[in-house]
Amino acid sequence: MENSKKNKVYTGNCLTTFRGILLMLFFAFVCFYFIHGLLSGSAAGWVGFPIFFVLFSVLTFSMNYFILTHKKLIAKNPIWFWRITEIDFSSITSVSIVQPPKTAISLEVRMESSTKFIPACSLRDNTWKELKAHLIKENLVLYDKVGFD
Repeated sequence: MENSKKNKVYTGNCLTTFRGILLMLFFAFVCFYFIHGLLSGSAAGWVGFPIFFVLFSVLTFSMNYFILTHKKLIAKNPIWFWRITEIDFSSITSVSIVQPPKTAISLEVRMESSTKFIPACSLRDNTWKELKAHLIKENLVLYDKVGFD
């Protein structure tokens, strides 16, 4: 394969997704609520911050993107940059593109000893198709349960 020495990044714009828009609206609301609470002298702003952090975490954990090298599948999160998942192609038994109920489209990676679900809500359909084609070129068993052609 001619491009096997280069890393290929499969990413999308996480701010233009439904979760990203919700996150920005919620962030604006919490900022207003926090500032208004501080200016009025109440503790309401401090109460809203932990709630914001929990919802921020829930909305951003699924904003992953993928990097394919010639030996590994790497999943990264642009917000939680220290969360990196690296899986060697040699340990992968199969890969499935799935969409569990009420969650983002995910990559289910089955290995000999475990299974990992890696959600990627920021990837567009064309990016999923390109990722699918690349995984097939790497001779991985791929099941497309979402239906990207």
